[in-house]
This record gives sequence, structure tokens and C-alpha cells, in this order.
Amino acid sequence: MADLKDQIQQIREEMARIEQKLDQITAFPVRDLQEIKSRVFKEAISGARERREIFSMLAEIQKNIAALQASAERRFRRRTDIPDTELRVGIFVDVQNIFYAANEFDARLDFAKLLERSVGKRRLIRAIAYVVQSPNVDQSSFISMLQQKSYEVRSKDLRQRNDGSAKGDWDMGMAIDIMRFVDKLDVVILVSGDGDFVPLVDLVKTLGPRVEVISFTHNTARDLVNSADEHIPIEEALLWRTERRIAD
Repeated sequence: MADLKDQIQQIREEMARIEQKLDQITAFPVRDLQEIKSRVFKEAISGARERREIFSMLAEIQKNIAALQASAERRFRRRTDIPDTELRVGIFVDVQNIFYAANEFDARLDFAKLLERSVGKRRLIRAIAYVVQSPNVDQSSFISMLQQKSYEVRSKDLRQRNDGSAKGDWDMGMAIDIMRFVDKLDVVILVSGDGDFVPLVDLVKTLGPRVEVISFTHNTARDLVNSADEHIPIEEALLWRTERRIAD
């Protein structure tokens, strides 16, 4: 809205300049008709250029107004009562983030129950699980299980740095996918506790979809909880227990 006000102010300033130049033509003493013609011609050229700039600014303002109207309509759409059965849902799972959080409880996330509980009666449009694979661990059976549970799997290898540390996350890839599907969704479900997703959540909400975050409370950034329309804690019903580690 600030940009729109600035553009309107620029138009006003341009109009004032044109009026000032016209006043200068009439006020300045001229010697003959030829001089008048010459000055009028120059001012006409200058005026035409300014008019083109003004029309260009007006066109830009119209585009901005249209964008604001579309944004307002999307925000209004968030407030209307759409039946659950018509709500289009996309679920995006940060597997690495959830795996390590669950591991602290000697548990694993039940991906089938996650899908069932999070989607409910709503229409599932996309369910994508983002996996980082370690070269020392065979995750083929895990990936196969995800695919059998109706998840699309995005996979990348863990990158080893020269200093011995490792790098592997899907933050950027998840953000790109969510923005790619945002126009086709009414609800975006983010399964992660990573606070780096806060700007993405804020952006998605301005574009229309509701954002629900599902994660372990102890492993979730407070800003992410506050940013989401709803935070759904992962509780016992969504877990299955592994055998407890035996202390030495």
C-alpha cells in the first residue's frame, strides 16, 4: 500500500511540473510567432514524454490494485466456511527433523496414522516426504514403506564436508514445492519443528491457504508455533515404540 501511495504522489508531482511549464510559456516574453511555435513544439515533446511516464505509472498502479484485490479475495476465502470434504490439503514432511525428535523418545512416527489424522475428511492433494540418505545406511525399505503409504518421496544424499561434518537438509526444496502447489491448496500441513520455516509460513498465509504445523512440542521453535494457524503436537497416538536401549 505504501508503494501505491508513493506512485500516486509521483503522478501529482509530474502534473504540477507540466502546469508549471505551461505557466512559464505564457509568462515568458516572446518576440515573434516562430519563437512561440518553437517553444510550444519543445514543450509538446516534453509533455508527451511525461504523459507516457504518467500512463506507465497508472498502468503499474492498476496492476498493484489488482494484486491487492486478489490478495484480499484470497484472505477473505480463508475466512469463509468451506466444507471439510472440499478443503484441498497438502502435507509436507521433514523426515530428518521428525526422526531425530522421535528418537529421543525411543519411538518412530507412524506415517500412516499421520496421514489419516492430519487429513481427516479433507481432500488430499499431495503428501510428500523429504528424506536425507546417509551412505552408510540402507533406507530402501523405509522409502518403500512411505511410498506404500501414499507418500511421494524426495530423496537426497547426505553431503560430507572436508572437515568431517555433514550437511543435509530439505529446507529450500520443501519451500519450493510448497510455493509450487500453494495455488492448488486450501490447507498446507508442515510436519517439522524447524524455525527456519517461519518466513515461509507467513508468506503462505498471505497467499490464502491455512497453515497447520505438526511436530513434537519439545523440538519446535516457538516462533513457528506462533506463526502457524494451528500447531498440532505429535502425541503417543501417532507413534510406535522401538525397543528401549539397554544401558551399559
